[in-house]
Amino acid sequence: MVTLRNSALKLDLAPSIGGAIAGFWHDGVALMRETPERALRDGMVRQTSCYPLIPYSNRIAQGRFSFEGVEHRLALNFGDHPHSIHGNAWQKPWEVMEADEAHCRLVLVHRPEGDEARGWPFAYRAEQLFDLSPAGLTLTLSLENEDRRAMPAGLGLHPFFPKRPGVRLQFAAERVFPNGEESLPMDAVSIPSDWNYRTMRELGEPRLDNCFAGWDGMARIAYVEERIALSIEANPLFGHLVVYVPTGRDFFAVEPVSHMNDAINRPNPTVHGLKVLKPGERLTAQVRFRVEILS
Repeated sequence: MVTLRNSALKLDLAPSIGGAIAGFWHDGVALMRETPERALRDGMVRQTSCYPLIPYSNRIAQGRFSFEGVEHRLALNFGDHPHSIHGNAWQKPWEVMEADEAHCRLVLVHRPEGDEARGWPFAYRAEQLFDLSPAGLTLTLSLENEDRRAMPAGLGLHPFFPKRPGVRLQFAAERVFPNGEESLPMDAVSIPSDWNYRTMRELGEPRLDNCFAGWDGMARIAYVEERIALSIEANPLFGHLVVYVPTGRDFFAVEPVSHMNDAINRPNPTVHGLKVLKPGERLTAQVRFRVEILS
């Protein structure tokens, strides 16, 4: 575990468990879902506070895609889920390259050798840079193509938040992708009222597990009873937002991502946010989590 502190803020990192965040607090109030001790002990990344989505976000249908005339088949890496999901960086240990009281840099080098090729068939290097200030957390993600050929690429974060009584949410987007069969996205539609959070309102139980397009890079979560709010500010690369609100659970997720779900299998993947990196090219973007005390 690596622990960062600055003023009233504390951040726990678990580099060996997918480069995950294990906890984020302001004066003891959890700003992200707290990671159970058992999850840390047993390496259960899906129960952590936040983990990186590299080199793609969300689903690739049946783990299959074609790129530059070559067919690829990925491992189905999410239990009995029928698709490959969230890349492979969240399932690998990261290395601590530097760390001090309020700063940490984690690095992951992926080489597609042997079974590793089924995680992702292209070589890459990824970094996460955590900077903790009295105002909040800045997280910089980067992904560099270290292969000898071009590779499709995306970035994202999967932070989870406590679903406390009265929690409120706000974000603005242009449209949403409803899910069809096997939780794969259909064509984008106007945002229905139940899923519209353009004005700050209680989270409720909207049955959401969908990707929003045309996101303006801003979201806000307010815990009225605890008198604290968390603003999410993302670079323009993150033009999509996945919102996951499972019914009857004590958490929800608001995920800044660069592309829509299964973008790689769309007729024009780059239209949906997917990038193509030439050998040696790098993709870099930031997400800021700003903390505000409510009056």
